[in-house]
Amino acid sequence: MNETLESRLRKAFPHLTDENFGHWATDLHVKHNVEIVKWLKENYEFYKNVRTFVSSIDGSFWLDIPFAANSRK
Repeated sequence: MNETLESRLRKAFPHLTDENFGHWATDLHVKHNVEIVKWLKENYEFYKNVRTFVSSIDGSFWLDIPFAANSRK
């Protein structure tokens, strides 16, 4: 069985907590981090679809990964 992108990220970055992840509908949100961006470029087939956005709650930067909230790839 394939793992979700979130579970792969949690394995690659064990220091990440639930506060570093979020979801909106089918999209996975991950708090922006240069190391995560690099990992996605090297390990995520659909990296070109990833966008950065600013949280309206605290002004921090996040990555929006379309259709990755529960996708297994």
